[in-house]
Amino acid sequence: MTSNRRIKIVSCNFERNGGGDQRKWLAMHQRLAQLHPTILCRQENPGHAARGSGSKLFNASKRILGGLEGDLGPKAATALYYDPEVFEQVTLWDTDWPNWLLPPTAMTLRVCGTDDIDLVAACAHLSYNSPSLRPIQAEDVTRFADKVETCLTSDGEVERKLPVLALGMDCNSYIDPDRLVPGELPIPTLAEIKDPPHRAHRSYEIAPGRRVMDSRPDRILLAAGLEDAARHAALQPDGPGLAAVAPTVDAWDTHGPAHRVDRVYTADFLLPAVVHAEVVDMKDLSDHHTVVVTYDLDTVIEIYRDRFGPAA
Repeated sequence: MTSNRRIKIVSCNFERNGGGDQRKWLAMHQRLAQLHPTILCRQENPGHAARGSGSKLFNASKRILGGLEGDLGPKAATALYYDPEVFEQVTLWDTDWPNWLLPPTAMTLRVCGTDDIDLVAACAHLSYNSPSLRPIQAEDVTRFADKVETCLTSDGEVERKLPVLALGMDCNSYIDPDRLVPGELPIPTLAEIKDPPHRAHRSYEIAPGRRVMDSRPDRILLAAGLEDAARHAALQPDGPGLAAVAPTVDAWDTHGPAHRVDRVYTADFLLPAVVHAEVVDMKDLSDHHTVVVTYDLDTVIEIYRDRFGPAA
């Protein structure tokens, strides 16, 4: 549970939810509990279910994680957990959308002890194999930044777009190469990826015989006002530096050099609330490492009040 006004957003792709290995499943959830997540975005949840026999395992995960609450998205593809001492759920979004093999999970969360500090949190897993689908899915994800609600303020009823506090994603694609943090590992080149299907998965054709690496989802989210929180943290004078933008997938003979495909995005105007970011090594537990972004909750609230005004 969170013990101060710093909150941690954790995004973890746990390969096949442990693949039926109960020891690995337990070890991963104990490892995640040690990170003290306030919001946990979990990709790949086979074996978890909202009802039936899989619900026992999903409910056990909440207990191991320190008493978090949470819900699974459609098909148990993704899950979103939250600390009920910090947030209460207002809405679980309907995300059973076309074009998604692994649909996202999204919620509107209210800061406990307030009447109107409502924020969006979401977890997504973009297509592994289709560079044509990923931009469509990224465009779908921009809906999370377009949620409008009517609120009663001191000036009467007003409409406001809810800010995206955190969107934890396995993007299965690269960051915009023009936005690399100085010193960050470059994105792989096509020649460095030895596996022919994976070359097709991670690039797209722009002219006959000419392929470029796929960073379109990152650019789409940026255009929608969603920023890479780790990049912001890395660029701060007293920040964590390159540790914030370390690779989240190690080098593979087939997949090429280590690279950063797992990211946490946030509304650009909430970036001043980001105080730290790191990548936590999950070797021997998963094929992805885990992203942790720390926010100052009081700063989130202050930015929200400055932007939207006090409640009535």
